[in-house]
Amino acid sequence: MNSGAKVYNSLSAIQRVSLPEQVTVKVNRYYLTSANKNKETFARINYNGKNYFVRTTDIELKMDNTINNYLNQSGLPHAKITKQISSIFEQRGYSTSSGNPRGVVIHDTGNENTTINSEVSYMKQNYSSTQVFVHTFIDNQQILNIADTKYMAEGAGPNANPYFVQFEMPHEYTAASFANEVGNAAYYTAYILKQNNLPVTKGTKDGGGTVWTHAMVSSYLGGTDHQDPVSYWSTSARKLFDTSYTINDFVELVQAYYNEM
Repeated sequence: MNSGAKVYNSLSAIQRVSLPEQVTVKVNRYYLTSANKNKETFARINYNGKNYFVRTTDIELKMDNTINNYLNQSGLPHAKITKQISSIFEQRGYSTSSGNPRGVVIHDTGNENTTINSEVSYMKQNYSSTQVFVHTFIDNQQILNIADTKYMAEGAGPNANPYFVQFEMPHEYTAASFANEVGNAAYYTAYILKQNNLPVTKGTKDGGGTVWTHAMVSSYLGGTDHQDPVSYWSTSARKLFDTSYTINDFVELVQAYYNEM
């Protein structure tokens, strides 16, 4: 916990308490609140057996994964979101009671030595025949939004498309570029969740949760058989950082970016 952090004993009373500065605490839950008419995220922390609450902007998460720690030590860098919305993609509303998405699905392109520009061009050129598209492409330098996230995409099968924002990642080949791509992806995921007042939670077998890989959609929701980005993440992490990388690591990183918003 950062020096000077404001600590409270309740989210309702908002009564300040004092804890030692620069103390290490355990976060056991997050709360998205409407304090002061603004959406703020609080962490419930445990210190000496008692629960307290602190704004997430006043804490720094300890990262166990090498890639996450690399990004954390670099100050959680990220690209700006660039919008180049195309009018060719069909606009159909989400099948949720609110009309808003309930999470994010992560893809990798599965192609070697391609770029965002080549992938976007291919998707647009073939859309009339494939009817496949995602909202956004993300690499180590760009977060390029090509389809309006107010409407559903068509990239993860019929059981996921009506509910999730979706993005694709071209493959990266150096440690820095791969890490930066993962960081941009985590930032974008956090941005979409925060924008829609959603928490950061991993997808579950019963269809709950807000952060999904395409592979999890295949396993839990069906209607598709793709397994991305599991192999891309694990192979790149092992080759470039001599570590592993899974959806659990990504969710941890998304939470770190989310906490800064």
